[in-house]
Amino acid sequence: MKSALLLGAAGQLGRLVQAHKPDNIRMAGKTHQDFDITDSMTLKTVIAEVKPDIVINCAAYTAVDKAESEPETAYRVNAEAPGNLAALLDPASKLIHLSTDFVFSKYSANPYKPGDKPDPVSVYGKSKLAGEEIILRQREQNSIILRVSWLYSATGRNFVTTMLRLMREGKDLNVIGDKFGTPTSAHSLADIIWKLALSETGNGIYHWSDRGVISWYDFAVEIMEQALQSGILDQAVKITSIPSAAYPTPAERPVYSALDSSGTESVLGIKTSPWQEELGKVLDLVKLGQAET
Repeated sequence: MKSALLLGAAGQLGRLVQAHKPDNIRMAGKTHQDFDITDSMTLKTVIAEVKPDIVINCAAYTAVDKAESEPETAYRVNAEAPGNLAALLDPASKLIHLSTDFVFSKYSANPYKPGDKPDPVSVYGKSKLAGEEIILRQREQNSIILRVSWLYSATGRNFVTTMLRLMREGKDLNVIGDKFGTPTSAHSLADIIWKLALSETGNGIYHWSDRGVISWYDFAVEIMEQALQSGILDQAVKITSIPSAAYPTPAERPVYSALDSSGTESVLGIKTSPWQEELGKVLDLVKLGQAET
């Protein structure tokens, strides 16, 4: 039986990686409350105790706006800690490190491929890119960087659950319509992570998101329409598309960060699903959760 170490086990994705774990994997899930991932000595001790064949790193500093005023912390968590992790692992261990579409920013005619040149515009994006680079320098084999975009799930704090909460409150919404990308269901992503972890796939950068390119406004409209159809919402609200200039934030966001997942599709022999389809599956889970409470 293979042994796996999951870092960031309490996060949105980490919880689902645990829930989707194959039966033939023995896994130790560690949260930021268990230990500080930036403490290399403790990290070394944890690795020695678990002796993992697979390490899945979902731990990250994800406060995009706060990172602008806390760059040292962002780099410590998103770059230095993954670098230490890569250096401490046995060369035979397989590392899956989660990264982000925020390594890209400018408008593109087509979704970004793994080999396209990154151009992050925020401290968060720059720190995540630095983490990718140091991992691939430290480990020439058995390291997979998996970039994902617009991650959401049926629970926790994310765009879908936030929109549903505001819609239930009956508030009219202003949603940015000039930033483009692709949503990714954390539920389906958890399966992809395990497929990559157990495949013969070796070193490199991979992309995964659901299929299609939309704006945040498009996403909000579809959330409302599907939620009304499923009975999660009982009334519609007005949703207005606004320019990003009307909603300034400390950190600049990508204008376009859709990811091309074709390379990962080819490696795993599977296809991405349309984002609307994956959203529907997640909203079914939201409805089930409502029925159980």
